[in-house]
Amino acid sequence: MTETSALSAWESLASPAALPLLDALRGIDSTPSAAVIERLRRTWPSETVNAAIELSIARLRARPKFAARSETLWCDRSGVEMSSSPATARWKAARFQAAGALRIDDLCTGIGGDLMELARVAEASGVDLDPLRAWMAARNAGVSVRTADVLQEPGTAPFAHADPARRSFGGNRIFRAADLLPALEALRELLRERIGYAIKLGPGMDLEASEHAPGDELEFISESGRLLQQVLWSGALVRTAGTNTASRACSGASVSGTPGDAPTGESRMLRMLLVPDPALERAKLLGLFADRLNAVDAAPGLGILTKDEITPLPSDCAEWFEQFEVIEELPAREQSVAAWLAERDAGIVTVRTRGAACDPDAWQKALRGPGNTPWTVFVLRLGLRRMAYAVRRVAPG
Repeated sequence: MTETSALSAWESLASPAALPLLDALRGIDSTPSAAVIERLRRTWPSETVNAAIELSIARLRARPKFAARSETLWCDRSGVEMSSSPATARWKAARFQAAGALRIDDLCTGIGGDLMELARVAEASGVDLDPLRAWMAARNAGVSVRTADVLQEPGTAPFAHADPARRSFGGNRIFRAADLLPALEALRELLRERIGYAIKLGPGMDLEASEHAPGDELEFISESGRLLQQVLWSGALVRTAGTNTASRACSGASVSGTPGDAPTGESRMLRMLLVPDPALERAKLLGLFADRLNAVDAAPGLGILTKDEITPLPSDCAEWFEQFEVIEELPAREQSVAAWLAERDAGIVTVRTRGAACDPDAWQKALRGPGNTPWTVFVLRLGLRRMAYAVRRVAPG
């Protein structure tokens, strides 16, 4: 199917005549049976039916991210996967607003996840190489979106937001800045005259010092305990030059500092176990909290702080950590841990791990008991030892 015919099929879905087709497919989570598709094709063209199936599945997939907005979102599955959530997009748009941005170009706009929020705070327009995605973004955000190569026609707004593709044309994930589409270096050169710009990156992408300016800021954004994206801020959009920032879009908490490791303990867990928000850990800012909390990283590179005092954390620290009291340390053997839990009325057991120290699903099945008491067990490698820790959550103070 050509790009033109594909776009025509999707455009037809926006007409009132397509409402019965969309209603017939509402809520599907996979391609319907051949018999259902054949029946629908007796009334609507094949391309329109195919587009409706994709839209219906994508809207269902969008529900956890976009909530009620998913019912009317124009999207496909890959577009939903790569788009910013409303909370994260709103968080970024607020920074543009605070910097006084009146006009913003949203480059590589996709289905318009960021554009929808940028358009609420400024005069915003989008650009995307894919005519179908440009059409989706325009309908979602209600603003102009051009079909163009951003390297050739990037727009002229003083501020810009760019979301280069993090998957290759073959669908494989991209992990290096040089392989982004467009490449990070090309985007930085393209945007260097702007008053301020932001480039959305994968949260796991490690930038070399040469891949951004000394005065830029790298922000790692989480939402409800999940690390969602990394943003390179430049120019007037920088708040703390030359630093890393960890932000929680769901609560508005943010902390900035120079990356640094927390001091390392003796490869053993103390009486309290502190699991950091993934944005804080990814920004390498655990060291900012370790001294204040009198805590250490339990083992080199583990990324879990531990301390001897079983006390709730200060309020400005508490939301950055899940807090657990260590009840028992055990060798990481399923039978031994299961026996210990069985003596303590274990029912549902949640198993958490790092660095593939165990298969948490298999352990959860093995440890679950007939009792009524829920337990959490961490299975971790501390130096040369693999240990299991039965813990209880400590409520924030």
